[in-house]
Amino acid sequence: MSADNRYKLLFLQLLEKSEDAFIVVDQNGIITDINKQYCKFLAKKKEDVIGKPIEDVISTTTMYDVLKQGYLGDNTEEIYFHPYVSEDTDADYDTYGIGNRFCIFDEENNIIGAMAQVKFKDRFLDVSTRIIQAETEFYHSEFTRSLSKDNAFETIIGNASQITELKKKGTKIAKKDFTVLITGETGTGKELLAKAIHMESPRSDKPLISINCGSIPADLIESELFGYEEGAFTGAKKGGKIGKFLMANHGSIFLDEIGDLPLPLQVKLLRVLQEQEIDPIGSTHSIPIDVRVISATRQNLPQMIESGQFREDLYYRLAVVTLETVPLREHKNDIILYASHFLEKLNQKYKTSIILSDSVKKCFAKYDWPGNVRELQNVISSAYAICDPPSITLADLPSKIASAHIHNLDEKENTPSKLKDLMNTYEASLIIESLQRNQNNISETARDLGIERSLLHKKIKKLNIVVQKTIGVQRP
Repeated sequence: MSADNRYKLLFLQLLEKSEDAFIVVDQNGIITDINKQYCKFLAKKKEDVIGKPIEDVISTTTMYDVLKQGYLGDNTEEIYFHPYVSEDTDADYDTYGIGNRFCIFDEENNIIGAMAQVKFKDRFLDVSTRIIQAETEFYHSEFTRSLSKDNAFETIIGNASQITELKKKGTKIAKKDFTVLITGETGTGKELLAKAIHMESPRSDKPLISINCGSIPADLIESELFGYEEGAFTGAKKGGKIGKFLMANHGSIFLDEIGDLPLPLQVKLLRVLQEQEIDPIGSTHSIPIDVRVISATRQNLPQMIESGQFREDLYYRLAVVTLETVPLREHKNDIILYASHFLEKLNQKYKTSIILSDSVKKCFAKYDWPGNVRELQNVISSAYAICDPPSITLADLPSKIASAHIHNLDEKENTPSKLKDLMNTYEASLIIESLQRNQNNISETARDLGIERSLLHKKIKKLNIVVQKTIGVQRP
């Protein structure tokens, strides 16, 4: 087969296999080829179209302008909305398509014809819907894949016995379809635990829908949870809205900060758990659902029950099984494991090899971490952003953490020379933080620190702090 015949065959197959419509004209606007998609749209047979001037087939054609102006079709100006009148198509109404038009040139750069590629309104709306569905399925599968190790609880790192026991208990709970209440301090991984429970459950191939009950205004949370019918209230969207519970149907819903749920909504949630059905706002009928409820809170719900802030009957519905996360201060041997994990992710992202200095590791081990793992992650990110390679040092840490290290020194470390070095490092960190807050303005920094400008200059020189006017502050 000659090269010409091969390319002709490829071209013809492309026209027929493509979902788009194609039409080809010669230099005089006579139709030389058209694919079946375009013929179907025009409600005409191919043999009745070939050889006719394009204006006789498509009265709104702009192909003569394309030929006259020599469109190349290589920029967005050639992508356009093309109108069609009902008389030219199989529709009983005017419509439009999105097209790309371009000229065809021979070896000597002479125009020998033009081509249009068109996607019709109904078609590209259908494709858009399919793309959105495909994208949703893709991200769901990627999320599933990211957790689909031998056990999804392996995504929860930690070697302490408390963490091992928590993962072991969570694995057992996941297989049963009971409601789960996860308690624990802020930043201890309650949402991560909820995701692992869902991924290890028989519902893992269905959605896990999360909502933070404390982050949504009280007057909106009912519609977020249960949805509403069209016209249910002023400002309601046309067609209504599907609530989180219906989105999670046959899957799981994670109600974070359940203690912040207003009392009137607690009554409605209790009914959902009892009856396994929801009542969208404005609806005249209930909708049956099959959803596993996983909730979490940082608050003491039994105390809230005593004070009348939380319903006791709802508590027992939610807390069929309870799990309590472990604060970081109770498994300090895992602190460096977490810190190294977060730092390694940053190193991979930015292609660096930053490490933690020994003094930072000691500091981390002695700090109480009231914000738990979330606070540790933020500290690592902040220190990474300002540190000088190859390591993160005490001067890169927030002053409250560095000072905690100084105030909790072991007796064996309390030698004058080491204490002096640590105090200098701490003082340098305070000055660097203030310089950054004040955009390296010496006068503002001195005022912020409550010292004279001349004294600040002396300390900067003594502590080898380099003030860079354009890119920030660094230490040599």
